[in-house]
Amino acid sequence: MELKLYKAQYFKHFLKQGSFALHHCKEMDNFIKKALDIVLINCFESFLPPNDKIPLCIIANKQYAKFNLCANEVLPLLFIYKDVEAYHIKSIIKALIVVLNDIHLQIDYVIIELDGLKNIAKNELKQNIIQTRFICGCKPLFKDIKECFENALKEEKEHFASELLNKLSLDTLPFLKQEFDIKKDFGGLNTQRNLDDLLTLFKNSPKNYALNFIDEKDLSELRLASDFLLSLKSAMNLQANKDENIFLLNNIQEIAQLMYKKDKKNLKASEILVQKALQSMHTVALYSAFLAFKIQNNNLNSDYKSFIDALNYLVLLEDKEQSFDINFVFNLKNLVFHKKDMQKAMSMFKQILYKKHSFDIVKLLLDTGFLKELFKPFMNARFLIDEEEEYSFDIQALLNLQAFEQSDEGIFISLKDEEKFIIKLVILMSAISYENEVSLASIFRNYVMKFNVKSENLELGLKLLKNYNALKNMVEKEDIFNPLIICNLLSRLENQKSLELLNSLTKLKARVLNKHIFFFKGLTRLFENAKQGFEDENLLDETTRRVKKELTLKRTKFFLDAGEYLQDKILHIKSNLFIIKNSFEDIVNIAKIAKENELKFWFSNELNLNLQVVASKGFNFEVILLALSNLNLIFMNFFELYDDKIYLKFEYDDVISIEQRNKLAQLLNSNLANFHKRKIKKPLIKKDELKFDLNYSKIYAKLNLNAKDQQGLVAFLMSNFNKFNLILCAAKIQTIRQRTRNTFIFQKNEALLNNANELINSLISE
Repeated sequence: MELKLYKAQYFKHFLKQGSFALHHCKEMDNFIKKALDIVLINCFESFLPPNDKIPLCIIANKQYAKFNLCANEVLPLLFIYKDVEAYHIKSIIKALIVVLNDIHLQIDYVIIELDGLKNIAKNELKQNIIQTRFICGCKPLFKDIKECFENALKEEKEHFASELLNKLSLDTLPFLKQEFDIKKDFGGLNTQRNLDDLLTLFKNSPKNYALNFIDEKDLSELRLASDFLLSLKSAMNLQANKDENIFLLNNIQEIAQLMYKKDKKNLKASEILVQKALQSMHTVALYSAFLAFKIQNNNLNSDYKSFIDALNYLVLLEDKEQSFDINFVFNLKNLVFHKKDMQKAMSMFKQILYKKHSFDIVKLLLDTGFLKELFKPFMNARFLIDEEEEYSFDIQALLNLQAFEQSDEGIFISLKDEEKFIIKLVILMSAISYENEVSLASIFRNYVMKFNVKSENLELGLKLLKNYNALKNMVEKEDIFNPLIICNLLSRLENQKSLELLNSLTKLKARVLNKHIFFFKGLTRLFENAKQGFEDENLLDETTRRVKKELTLKRTKFFLDAGEYLQDKILHIKSNLFIIKNSFEDIVNIAKIAKENELKFWFSNELNLNLQVVASKGFNFEVILLALSNLNLIFMNFFELYDDKIYLKFEYDDVISIEQRNKLAQLLNSNLANFHKRKIKKPLIKKDELKFDLNYSKIYAKLNLNAKDQQGLVAFLMSNFNKFNLILCAAKIQTIRQRTRNTFIFQKNEALLNNANELINSLISE
C-alpha cells in the first residue's frame, strides 16, 4: 500500500533539484530497508540481533548503485551472505524476496555466498561489480565484500577498460535523430553508464577521475546533461506505464506536462523538451568520447590559446574533406572567443564558406557551439524540431550543405564563387524559424550585408530563402497542374535561373530526407510546368499583382481573425482578379459565406439593383440573366472561389419595385426551380465587335465583345456558352453610355478547341 501511494506521487520528483532518478533510488532504498526489517523481526521476534551481527548484505549494482535508476525500471540487486549455519540466511533471503514481490517491487537479483566472490572475476558476475553500493545489512561483512570486488577489478581492469573504450571511442560525433533510443543511441544512458564504469575503473583518489582532464565547470555540464536524460527516461516510462526506451515525437506533449515544462516566448514546451534532450545527448556524447580519448592517449595539452587562433588554422587547411579527432573538438569547445575579434572572425568564416569543402569545418563549429557566434541567426536553431522528418532543422541544414558541396548539378557548377557562398548561407539559414517573410528578409539582409556581397546576389539569396520549401510543399500538398498555383510560384521567383536553383536545392534536400521516388517524379513534372509558365507573360503580370496584395492581406485584422481553415481557403481562391479587385473585408466575408453556404444571395435596391450570389460551380446563372433581362445590366463579375464555389456580382441601371424584389427573392430561394425559360430575341452582334484570342495563354482563351447594349445580351451569350460546354473562369461585363464591353476568360479544353469557329458564328448576327 505504501509503495502504491509512493507511485501515485512519483511526479513530485520532477520538481526537485537533481535528477528524478536520484530521489527515486533513495525511496527504493527505504522500501528495501523496511522490507528487511519486517523479515528479520518476523524471523527473530524478541531475539532480534543487531544487523551487523547477521551475515547478510543487500547491495545495489549497475545503474542503481550510481543512483541512476529510472521509474518502472527493474532494481538490480546482489544478496551476498556468509554461510553461518545458525542464522539460516538462505531462508531469510527467500522470505525477503517474497516480501519484495508482494509489495510489487520489481527486482533482478543474484544470490552469492562470500566464498564464491573469490572467483567472481572468472564468471558472469564480473560485469556487475564495477558499480556497487551498500543499501543495508551487515557493514563488517560489506568490508570483506568490497575487498573481494577490488581484487577482482584489479585482475580484470585491462579487459574491462578495453571493452569500455571500444564502446566510447568515436572518430566524429554522430548526427542525432529527433526520435531516438535513449539507452542505446550514442549519447544516451548506456553511454553515460559506460563512462561512469570507465571513470570508476581508473579512479585513484576520492575526487572524480574526470577532473584529471576537465574542470569542475565541464563536469557540472556533463552531470546536468546526464541528470536530464535520467529524468526524461523516467517521464517516458511513466507516460508509457512500462520501461520504455524509444523517444517518440507523438508523446512529447504528455512528457512535457509530466516534467512540468512551460512554453516560452517563441517555443512550445514540447519543442523546448526535444531541444534539451538532444542537447543533453550531444553533451554526453562529446564528453564521453573526449574522456575516453584522454584516458586512452593520456594527452592533456591544447595547441591553441584562443578561438581566433584555431579559426585561423581552419582557414589555412587544405581545401579538401577534413577529419577532426574528438580531442581537437573538445579543446576548441573550451577556447575563449573575444567579442573584439568578431570582425576578423567573420572574415575568416567567409573564407571557410568560400572553400569547396566547408562542411566538415562548419559541423565542427556546430559541435563546439561556436557556429552561433559566427552565424547569429543560428543561435536558436540548435535542435529545432521538424515533426515531419527524421532530423531536426539544424541537422537537415548541415546535411543539405554537405549534399550541395558534393553535387555535380550543372546549375551549381556554373555558379560564381560569391553565388555559391550566398547559397551556402541560404542553406544554413533554412534551419531557423521566423514569424513571417518580412522578419526573415530583415534577418537575412542584416547578416549578409556584413560580407559586402553584390546586391543582385543578396536579392537572389533572399528569393531562394523565402521560397526554400515552396517546391517541396507544392509537390506534397498542392495540385501541381493548377495554373494559379504555378503562376503564384513564378511571380515570386521572377526568373528561370531562380526556378532552376530552387529545383536543384529541393532535389538535394529530398535526397537527404530519403523522399520516395514519386516525390522526385512530381518535382520533375512541377519543374516542367513552371518552366512553361514563364511563357505566359499576361498571366504572370496578373498573378504578381495578386501576390503583392496577398502579402498585405495576410497582415490585416480581417484575415488574422478568420481562423486557419478559412485563411487557407482564401489563399487557394482560384481567381486572381477576385483578390485584386475586392477589398480585404469583402474577400474574407465572401470566402466565409462560401464556406458556410451552398447557395447564398443578397442584394441592395436603393440607388440601383445590386445583386450578389455565392453558389456551387454548376449553378446556372443564365436563369438570373433571363429573369432580369428586362433590366439594363451595366456591370457583372464572375469569379471562381474555392472548393468549386463561384461568386457573381450583377449591377443594373434600374431600381426594382417591392413586388419585383419579392419575386426575385422567391426565385432565388427556390434555387431557380420555378423559373420557366423564355426565348430571347437574338441581339445584334457584328463580326468586328468580337475579338477571340485562342492563344491568350497556354491554359486560357479570351473573348472580348464591344457592342451596343441590348436587352438580354448577356443572357444570350451565357446560353451559347452552356450549349458548347465551355468552362468559364472569369467574366467582366461593363456598360457605359449604351455600349457594353464584355470580357470572358475560358479554360482551354477539348470542347473549346473543337468548337471555336462554331461558337463565334453562333454569336454573330450578320
